[in-house]
Parts: sequence; C-alpha cells; structure tokens
Amino acid sequence: MKKPACYTAAVTAVLLIAPNAGSAASSDDQLADKNVYEAETAEGEGIVTDTEHAGYTGDGFVDFDPNEPGGYVEWNIDVPSEGDYRLGFRYAHGGSENRHAVVQVDGEERVGKMDFEPTGQFDDYNYAEAAVSLTEGSHTIRLTAAAAEGGANIDHLVVRPAVDKVKEAETAVHDGVIIDNKHTGFTGEGFTDFNPNVPGGYVEWTVDVPSAGEYTLDVKYAQAGGSDRPAEISVNGETKEELRFPPTPAWNTWKTESMQVNLDKGTQTIRLTSVGAEGGGNIDHLRIHNHFDTGDGRKDVDTEKVPLEQLAGGVIVKKMEDIGMKADIEEKQDEPVTVLEFAALINKAFGFDQSDMPHTGSGGQTDKAWGAYVKETVRAHHYIPDHLARQLQWNKPITKRETTLITADLLDAVPDNEEGPGMMGQAAQREGESYPAVPSDMTWDEAETFARELTGYSDKNTGNVQVAKADMLTPHLIAVTLNGTIPDVQVDDIGVSIPAGEWESLTPLLNQELRISEAAATTDMFGNTVLVLKSMDELQDGAQFFPEETEPSFSGNLDDAVKKADNMLTWQMKHGGWSKGIDYSAPWDGEEPRSEWEADGKELGMIDNNATVKEIRFLSEVYQETGDDKYKEAVHRGLDFLDKLQYDTGGFAQVYPRRGNYSDAVTFNDNAMVRVLDLMDDMVKQEYPFQGDLLSDEDRASLQDSLDLAIEYILDAQIEVDGTLTAWGAQHDPFTYEPVQARSYEHPSISGSESVGVVRFLMSRENQTEKIQQAVEGALRWFEEARVEDTRYVSGGNENNEYFVEEPGASLWYRFYEIGTNKPIFSGRDGVIKHDIQEIEKERRDGYQWAGNYAESLLDTAGQTGYFEGNVYAHVQETNSVDQWDRTLQEGDVEKINDYSKKLEEKNSSLTVSKDGSGDYETVQAAIDAVPDDNTSPVTIQIKNGTYKEVVEVPAEKPFITLKGESRENTIITYDNHAGKANGVGGTIGTSASASVFIKADDFKAADLTFENSFSAEVGVEGRQAVAVNARGERLLFDNVAFLGHQDTLLANSGTHYYHDSYIEGDVDFIFGGARAVFEDTTVHSLDRGSDTNNGYITAASTLTEHPYGFLFLNSELTSDAPAETVYLGRPWQPGGNTEAVASVVFKNSTLGAHIKQEGWTEMGGFPPEEARFYEYNNDGPGAVVNEQRPQLSEDEAADYTVEQVLGGWKPEL
Repeated sequence: MKKPACYTAAVTAVLLIAPNAGSAASSDDQLADKNVYEAETAEGEGIVTDTEHAGYTGDGFVDFDPNEPGGYVEWNIDVPSEGDYRLGFRYAHGGSENRHAVVQVDGEERVGKMDFEPTGQFDDYNYAEAAVSLTEGSHTIRLTAAAAEGGANIDHLVVRPAVDKVKEAETAVHDGVIIDNKHTGFTGEGFTDFNPNVPGGYVEWTVDVPSAGEYTLDVKYAQAGGSDRPAEISVNGETKEELRFPPTPAWNTWKTESMQVNLDKGTQTIRLTSVGAEGGGNIDHLRIHNHFDTGDGRKDVDTEKVPLEQLAGGVIVKKMEDIGMKADIEEKQDEPVTVLEFAALINKAFGFDQSDMPHTGSGGQTDKAWGAYVKETVRAHHYIPDHLARQLQWNKPITKRETTLITADLLDAVPDNEEGPGMMGQAAQREGESYPAVPSDMTWDEAETFARELTGYSDKNTGNVQVAKADMLTPHLIAVTLNGTIPDVQVDDIGVSIPAGEWESLTPLLNQELRISEAAATTDMFGNTVLVLKSMDELQDGAQFFPEETEPSFSGNLDDAVKKADNMLTWQMKHGGWSKGIDYSAPWDGEEPRSEWEADGKELGMIDNNATVKEIRFLSEVYQETGDDKYKEAVHRGLDFLDKLQYDTGGFAQVYPRRGNYSDAVTFNDNAMVRVLDLMDDMVKQEYPFQGDLLSDEDRASLQDSLDLAIEYILDAQIEVDGTLTAWGAQHDPFTYEPVQARSYEHPSISGSESVGVVRFLMSRENQTEKIQQAVEGALRWFEEARVEDTRYVSGGNENNEYFVEEPGASLWYRFYEIGTNKPIFSGRDGVIKHDIQEIEKERRDGYQWAGNYAESLLDTAGQTGYFEGNVYAHVQETNSVDQWDRTLQEGDVEKINDYSKKLEEKNSSLTVSKDGSGDYETVQAAIDAVPDDNTSPVTIQIKNGTYKEVVEVPAEKPFITLKGESRENTIITYDNHAGKANGVGGTIGTSASASVFIKADDFKAADLTFENSFSAEVGVEGRQAVAVNARGERLLFDNVAFLGHQDTLLANSGTHYYHDSYIEGDVDFIFGGARAVFEDTTVHSLDRGSDTNNGYITAASTLTEHPYGFLFLNSELTSDAPAETVYLGRPWQPGGNTEAVASVVFKNSTLGAHIKQEGWTEMGGFPPEEARFYEYNNDGPGAVVNEQRPQLSEDEAADYTVEQVLGGWKPEL
C-alpha cells in the first residue's frame, strides 16, 4: 500500500503529483517537455552510466563514481528567447543524507548549494529545481556533486520557461458567492464566500498561458465546516477533476488543494464549481505554475518489510536486546513467570492498554525501564489491590497467593469496598466459582494459558489488540509495541502521522503521514509484537517533527493597516489599555469617551471581548512591516497596562483602574485571562509578529515571570470538593482564590465553559509539573462526570419552547454547576438560583448561553493525543494483522511517540569482529554497516587479531565510531587496489579511490591496529599510487596505528586529524592532502626505493589558503633505511592546478634522520617550495640542517604551532 506523503501545512504549500517511476518505459511520458536533456548523453567527469535501477528515461542514468565530491555532469542547451527559466534535474537517491550539488551556467555559479534530498529508494525519482535567467541561444549547464558522499543518480535535465501566476478570487467572474474580508490571512483585497451554502456556485478565472505544457493549479482556501466541501475544476468547459477541500483548523487557516492539468497556449477559462451539499470553502486565489515536482523530499513510498538487523543495524539490535525490547520468548516457556511477566500476559489476554488514561500535556516519559509500560497499564486498569501492589517484587516469580489476589481483583470476585489485607480468605473461597483453579509455581507457558482462560470468566471486552506504546529509538527509527503477539504482522496496518490542526481549536487532524520506507517485526521480553519502522523524515529531540512552513507574514493592504493602526493609537488611554468595541475606521475626536466604562471619572481599559490583546497583536504586526517606533512604543504601553491588571497573586482583573465591582475579580469569563496568557506565551516564544527587536530579552523574561505567576494562581484557584479537584469558575477572588459572583445571574459556581480554556492552556505547558498534571487530570475527570449525554442544547429554544432536546450521541455541559452537587444553575435577573431553565424569565432563557458542547473537543483530544503540536503519533490505519487468538488491531487507535533515544544511548555500544566467527561479525565492514545512520553515541568495534583483506568504508552518516584492534602488529586491515586499476567502464579508479580504508565520518577513532595497502610497487604497471587510508572528516583520532604502503600511503584529505604514537611508512608523497593534521610522537619511515639520489618525498600537502595551518609534525622521528640525503621533507601539491592550495607543513621538536636532503624541500608541478608554507623549528638529528633553503620559525612564531591551534580549538583526548 502507498503511504500518503506528509505535506507542508502552510499558506503557500503545494502538493504536487509525483512522476511515474515504475520503469523506464512508463517514464517516457515525462518527456512531454521538448527541452529534455538526458544525463547519459552529457559530458562529465567522476561519473558512470548505469541502468541498474528502473524508472529512468532514455537509455539510463548517471551515477557519481567514486562517491565523493567533485564529479560533474555538463549539458549544452539552447533556449529560444531571453527570460526566466526553470532547470529541473530528475534524480533518485536511496540514501539518507542530502547529496547537495553546485549549479553553474556558462562557468558562473548560480546555485551554491542545491539540495538533493532522499527520495526513498533508488528507483523513486524526484526533481530538484533551480531558477535561472538565460539569454537567447546556447548555454552550458554543469551540475557538480558537493556532498561528502558524492551526488545523487541523475536521470535528465529539463529546461522550461518559468510560469507562475496568481489570480485573485475576488476579481474573478462568479455566481453564488459573496466577497468578504473578515478572516485574516488572504492575499489581495479579500476572498469569495459561497453564499448560500448550497452546491452550484462558481468562481471563474481567465488565464493567458504563454506556452503549452503541464501546469499545476493551486487553489488557496479555508473552511472550518467540519467536513469536505468538494468542487469541480473545469478548463474551457471540460471537467478535469474533483478536489476534496477538506476542513482546515480555522477560518483564517489557509491551505491549498492542487491538481495538474495540460493547458494549451493562449487564453484559458478555469472554473471552480461547488458540488458539496454545504457549498464550497472560502476561496482566496488560483495559482497557475509549472514548478517541477520536487516533492519537498516527501513523495509517497511503499513500506518494505525487511529483517530487523537490515533495518536497524546490529548496534541498535543489541541495545534492544539489552533493554528487553527484543527477546526470544521460546527460551522462557518453561521458566517460572515473574509478577511483571504475569501482568504483561494479563494485559495481552484482556487487550488492556493505557488508552483510558488521558493525555494531559505535552510531556512524555522517555527514561523508564522497558517494563514500565506494563506497570502503567496495570495502574490504568487497577486490577492489583493497593495493599498488594505496595508489597510486590515485580521481577520475582509470582506466588499462588499473589496470583489469587490479582485474579480476584481482576474479575471483581471481591467487592471494591472489601479489598484489603484481609481479602485473601474471601478470594480463595471464590476459586473454582468466579475463576478457575489457580496454579502454583507457574511457568511462562502455564501463565499465558491461565491468563487467556480468565477472559472466559470476565465480561470485559477483549476483542482487539491495542498499541501499547510507541517510541523514537533514533531520529529515523520508531518502535511501535502492540499488546498482543502477531506472528505475521502487516506493516501497512500502522501509520505514523503528525497533526495538521492547531491546538487553540483542539483539532489534531492526524492526516499528515510521515514516509515509512522499511519495517521489521520482533517480540519484546513479554512476547508482545514490536514493529520497528524506518522513517525517511527525521524526528527531532523529544520525538517531535515540525514540517517546513512558510513564515507567517502580514497579509492585506498595508496602507489600510497603517491608517487603522494610527487611529488605534489615538484610542489608547494613558494607562496603556483599550476598551472593547471600538471602531478604528476613524481616530478619536478628543472629546467622546474612549471607554464604555468609567470609575471615579477615570476611563477603564479592559481585556473583555479580547480588548487590548487584539490591539497589541495588530500593532505588533504593523510594526514588523513598517519599523515605525510609535507602534512599538504603543505595544509596550499595552504590556504595561497588562502588568497593572495582574495581581501580585498572579490573576488578571477584567479592567484597570479598579471598578469596584465584579470586574475587579480575576476573570476567566469568556477566556479573558487565557487570551492574555496566550499573547504572553507567543511573545516569549517569539512567534509572529513578536520577533526581532520588538521585545528585548529582559522583556521576555518579565513576561515569563508573569506567566509563571499566573499559572500558580490558576492551580491555587482550582475548585476542590471533598478533597477532589474539579474545575474553575468564571470569576475568582484575587486573594482568597474562591469563585465569586459577577452579574446577578452569574453565581459562584463551576464553569463548564470557561474551564475548557484554562485546561487547554495548562495542557500546552512545556514543563508539565506534577501539580499541573494533577490539575488537568482532576478537571478532565470532572468534565466526564458533568457530561450530559444524548442531549443537545437549543439556544433560544425551539418551536416547542424546549431548550434541551434528546439527540443520540450528542453531549453538552451546562455553563454553571452548583459546587458540591453538580446541579445546573439557571438564574434570572432577580438572582435566584434555579435548577430548571423553565423557571427563569424568558428574556434570560433566550438572552444567555446556558449550555453547549464546550468540553467535547477537549475530552476527545485529551483521550486521543493530548497536547499535539509538534508531536508525532502512531496509529492503526488498517486491520489486516491477526494475533495468536485471531484478534485484529483496534481501528483508529492512536499513541503518541515518546523519545526513548536517550535510554537507548545509555546502553554500551560495542561490537566484536573476529575472523573465526567467535565475534558478532567476521568482517570489519559488516560491523560498520551495523552502526545506524545518523549515529549520535560512541560505538566501539573491537577487532580480534587477524588479517582482514577487505575495502572498508566508514560513511559520513556514521560518526562516533572507534575501530580498536587487539594489537597493532597483528590486527591488519589490508587491500591491494592501485590508481591504475580498471574501473570497469573504460577508465581507471584513480588515486583517491585506491584506498583500502575510506574514513568519511566525523569523530572517528582508531587504535592498536594496522591499515595497509599491499599493492606491490614492483609490479610494472601505470598508476602505482596505492592509498592505505583516505580520511576526510572532523576530529579524527589515530592512536598507536600503523599506516603501511609505498606511494601515497596516507591521504589526509580534509578536516582535522590527530595522529599519536603511530607509524607511517612509504616512499613517494606518502603523507598528502589538505587536512589540518597533527602528527605527535609518531615515527615516519621512508622506504628505500634503491636510488642513490632520490628515494622520495614524505609530504605533499595541499592546504587551502583559508586555513592558516596544515600538517604539524611534533616530537616525532623521521627514520629510513635509504642512503643519506636521498629523501625530501616534502613538496607542495596543487590538485588540478588549484592556486588556492598552498601547502603548509611544519616539523617541530622532532628528530630528522640522515636520509633527509640538505635542501629539505622541492618543487611540484612547477610550484616552488619558496612560495609554500614550509617551516622547521628546534629539530635535531643529522637531517636537521639549517640553511637558506629550509626556513626556520622564530620562538614566537613556533609558539602558535600547538595541537589545539592547528586543530581549530579541538583538544584530542586519548
């Protein structure tokens, strides 16, 4: 099954249809573009033509070989006229890293870093797009691989004239719609609103298309109606497609529905017609463009089921075994079952999980032992008596007494009020009647049979398998644990989603799928199936994922906004606040009252009806667009006003100055205080429009203090009844925290409405303290108890004067509940409390909102996801899997993914390589392959003595690896490649590709082993360069390592390297490259080539001029068996004639043997040593000659050549 791509939820997001990549033939329709230039017919270097992966066009595709930067593909193109063009590079990339590249036009760099993100598999194709301006005529387009792993597979280049037009809806031809602007976020002057909400209305645009071709139509819309509002799209009267237009989280949250269509050149008529029963959504504009299907790195993928070690790698698998996430249950069948294991078997047999526990906040447990989820499920279903739970030793074999007590509680054989230390006798009497005979000394197998047998004595629903827990193991690995054993789990049954909704509206909308490329199944220590999923999308710390979104920005007419803002400034009162209900179309005239409320002759500012809060938000937005300080100053005066509103206890009054009545109370009514806290929260987080210099760090710290104080007030004000936390009132006393009277018909009470906003705010707190969790859990329990089911409230009454009518499935909550009884409160203007709405006057019955479905979304969201913004969820999307008892998964089951990666990192990461099969692996490469991509914790690979003939590569995406041999002399990694070896496509592999070992990752270490290139220099062939190690990466450390070879033994390619107590031998340029490297306490041995005059060169550095340091030899020894004065210290290498490569080599405090030539240094390729950065300091030995040809550092200059300085601040630790 295809998993839908996770689209970007943003105003300008585009969902594009992926190209058909099934086979070469099926991709020929991609060549509808005339200007398609195949890669396999282009010029290039460091590339080969391949046909291994299907889906390409033409005769094949280009594969960068070797996988390193520098290879390029170059096309010659022709364009008919000057203009803006799009370059579309069709590519496939089955790895996990971004293989970025450089784009040049006629030798000029146009794109310095063009992203080629992973596409899924090597037969999944996307486009990478570049926008360029071209003159008429011929041009050369070159794409050069720049990533450490080389480039992606390139299929072809497409060149298109750029088309991107936006046609506003409000200026289009239309029928059955009105023009509106009441919801923010639109472009142009407004949007169309289908009115009436019936099918048949339309919006019609006329578009001039400059050239025939395939185009994308993006319709920007918003609709919070709760269900799809579909519409047909027609072109020139011909229906092309029906688009869904699913709900958006709010009316001012705009999204895009898209389709692709072939358009002819010339004038085209595009019509959108609503076909849904409720009409259409609000339409902002139509965008017509021909951008390539870049897929934003998110094309649909098939999930492939693979072996666990192939998916996760040996390191992760070993850690899973250590934790208990992976286990062989067959080995436990005859072993005594522990208390914890018995509880897990009960949970599995009865289908228990933690779904009955509300998700109270944004936090998630990430550091508990694996068995914690079993205990948490036990607590959720409370089937172990409290007195027993306090005594249990969970990891000890369960006794018959413990089994009896647990069974009696589970099956309600003993009434709850009789449970306690003395319940054993009563429980034993029920044996054989309420439940079967309890076995003694149960084995695992017996316990599983007994647990399943108990379900026959219970009326509990055991019909489905649930998701017990979901965990992020690494940024790309997710483990989903089921509370059942499924022998053949269907991997497509589980999806991974992120919410598209907004927390403020309490609508998760889990319809954005992450791309799961592979899946593997195992069982944990309790026999539960664990499905391990590989996500192509990288999760962040905390198991969070935030899709790329367009940064929010001002929308609408700026001139109109400035005019409104200027008028708004005149209505701001001296204390900094505003009143409600002000018309800002005109400025204050200087005479009329600026507030509808006064006290002691003073005009009152307020937060009622969003006053002051909305003005601060609007002025902040205008400030961001204009930079005019007068708006910033007004915002700060508004914040000063809010500061005056807040009591020292933390609550916010409704007005300031004090009014002397209920308005002075802390006001939750109509979410007044919560709106202030939401504003402050956005400011602290620097959400739009509160970025930049609008607020200082001190301002944000002050706002955070206000938030913290307000939270304390909220927690202290929660109404407690008989020791049980409930919810909150509409108004509270600022000092006693008690609920208080407002207007005559608004009594001290528990509010079923205002409490929702308070709980929503508390659940969104990042720091979910124990007190916050208790407050939320108490409130959610109260909402459940206060729910009125199968009843709907009719505001104003129906034709039968009924205000509460029966409706199956509906729920409501009253606005006010009597404290202690939970009876509804209705009251007329006489202030007398009634419990029947018919007992108050009709004016108040009809003129006030007495009930609503206030907490429905809150409870649904708390039960399903909890606070969801940024979180990721595993969910059951299909039910094809069947467990050992023929049960299927629970459709729609959802579980938040928690971050378990830190717990995994605590486990030691060590693998052993041994040729005799006694270790984890028999080859070094297999052990390296077992390390997960994007590794973040140290992994040590212990290598037993032996000669390992293999080419080894440590990829860039596998940092923090240590290769540790058993001994330097007897642990040898070797191979015999050489530069002149044929590459199989008519050329040779070259020097850099001849290495026995390739190190491309950062933070690599090697110790106590030998790297060798065993190619015999005596063989009479061309291209005798033979590299032992090709090392590129930051913070590479080699301790007690031998590097053996002849010409070009060690390529210190790039990065920062430290070689300590090591041995390096060779003859010609055997230490070369552009790295910043220190060789300390190291022996450098020059081999005798049999010459009496020239036995080679030690170094051939290619240090870039941007680096002040290159190679530093410190406290080292230069030795040789060659005749005296026959070896040069080095020569300057400029690869490919690169003039930015000016060698830097320093020998300091070292012993130089007699083999070193008097002149020390020599030229290379015509570049003289005098122009390089060659120096010596304080060396000794017969080869340490001081003359004009061998520059010496002064004492002050030499002081700069330290390990830390050369390595850019890195201090290697052995």
